[in-house]
Amino acid sequence: MHPLDLGIIVAYLGLIVFVGLRLSGKVKDAHDFFLAGRSLAWWVIGLSIIGTNIGADSYVGAAGNAYNVGIAQANFEWIGAIPAMILASLVFIPLYWKAGVYSVPEYLGLRYNQAVRVLAAAITSVVAVFAIGVALWAIALTLQTYLGWPIWMGIMVTGTVVGLYSIAGGLAAVAFTDTLQVCIMFLGGLTIVALGISETGGFSGFATTLISENPTHLQAYLPADHSDFPWPAVILGLGVVLSPAYWCASQAILQRTLGARSQWDASAGMMFAALGKSFVPLLVVFPGLLALVMHAEIQYPDMALPWVIKNVLPPGISGLMFIAIIAALQSTIDSGINSTSLLITRDIRHVLSKNTNPDADLKVGRYLTLIILLLAMCIAPLISQMGGIYAFIQTMLSLFQGPMLALLLLGAFTRRATPAAGLFTLLTGVPLAAIIMAAGVNMLYVAFSSFVYALLSLWVVSGFTARNTRDLDNLTYFPWRGRKPEGELHGHH
Repeated sequence: MHPLDLGIIVAYLGLIVFVGLRLSGKVKDAHDFFLAGRSLAWWVIGLSIIGTNIGADSYVGAAGNAYNVGIAQANFEWIGAIPAMILASLVFIPLYWKAGVYSVPEYLGLRYNQAVRVLAAAITSVVAVFAIGVALWAIALTLQTYLGWPIWMGIMVTGTVVGLYSIAGGLAAVAFTDTLQVCIMFLGGLTIVALGISETGGFSGFATTLISENPTHLQAYLPADHSDFPWPAVILGLGVVLSPAYWCASQAILQRTLGARSQWDASAGMMFAALGKSFVPLLVVFPGLLALVMHAEIQYPDMALPWVIKNVLPPGISGLMFIAIIAALQSTIDSGINSTSLLITRDIRHVLSKNTNPDADLKVGRYLTLIILLLAMCIAPLISQMGGIYAFIQTMLSLFQGPMLALLLLGAFTRRATPAAGLFTLLTGVPLAAIIMAAGVNMLYVAFSSFVYALLSLWVVSGFTARNTRDLDNLTYFPWRGRKPEGELHGHH
């Protein structure tokens, strides 16, 4: 490894720990730790959302998937993310602000009941610990490819660095380090595209080699009988269920918008992130295709991106790009541990134990951040048995996103959905999704079918169970009533 690259990497790790410790002086209470004291500007929120989203699965994993299936991988952004982000910005973020909540389970608790809140928080927390484990594994894999470090050492070093700034600085440190990381990511990604194209004989040389050797890799849609991404499943499972559920209900993503300095900043930040996401396929799909065209000798598809960094980029730039991957994965880990400790502190602990002292939240939050990180570090080495990183994460999400989205949609747009129906749907929908998946159904169809089941179940059971007795004006939309609910912020239509 070139000394210049090593210098860049050490300097970067030092810088983010410094930023985290610097911001820790501003953390006086749980509100500062979990919501950055509601001080985040729209551009920080937008960049931080992209950083959180481009994690283990979408950076290393998507390049690996593009190596396998080609450009169809980009549908996860174009069909999936962008429409769902616009929906979140215009519909759900204003609603969460109006309800004045810290988290999505807290909103569900107000709209349904506290049992729904605890269950939603518990499901989300378990999945988050696995997702953090996946990110740690992906970093360790990258460090092994690039520096020859053993897996355990990569996990230890990463855990220590991320732990230092996340535990000290809370959400503000996480959001600012994410912002820095995304700028590095875009810079490195564009450099790979420029150098990769020139090394393979320009655009025409690149395309000719790709088409002659892998004719299906430039098809935007794969046939309806494709084993992983059949086009009907991409539209129904991804476009209708997984993406809206992720962008409108993922605590790790939405926590930044809840920490905004105004509701305008919250919605604008999500819109800004949607604009940035339209360029992301170029950065994540291209390296996978490049490794294919350059006949990379790799053991797993997930190694495509680290291989390109090592073999295509000159010293200095390759150090920067290496940091970009580490940065992408770190932002998944830091957002995951911060949002999960919020869910356990507020949505599980506050509800289950009656005499909690809110003043202890900051201390509890910091301890939990450490425990969650240690748990994920123990899980990380087991990820290698789970198949590709991308498939593993998407499979985990498709088990519960359908029921969660149904609860949010009927909760936000109707008064019909009742507390008992919400709880019944969540308790039956997740096991049903697991049964369908065990039968060997594609994960995208699993997500769609569990969503349809949840909508029907919620609608039907609500018909013969008691309505929510609290005032729902700040928790639902009534576009057909012709009156504005009280408390709606001015300037928002």
